[in-house]
Amino acid sequence: MNPVFLGFGATPYAVIIWRDGDEAKSKTICFDEIELQEGLAMHDNPNGFYHKFEPKVYYPEQRKEMIA
Repeated sequence: MNPVFLGFGATPYAVIIWRDGDEAKSKTICFDEIELQEGLAMHDNPNGFYHKFEPKVYYPEQRKEMIA
C-alpha cells in the first residue's frame, strides 16, 4: 500500500494572504471552496487573530491558465 501525503504535491484551490497595509503577515492554504469560505469567515470574528488583517485571495489554477 502506498502512503498518501495530504497537501504535498497538490495544487491548492486558493491561497489567502493576510495583509496589514502592504505587508503580508500570514497565509492560509485552501484546498477547496469550503476551506476558502471557512478561512474568510475568520476575518469576520471580531475576537479572532485575523480580524485585524485584510484578506487577499489568490487562485493558483487561474494563474496557471493565464500564463499558458
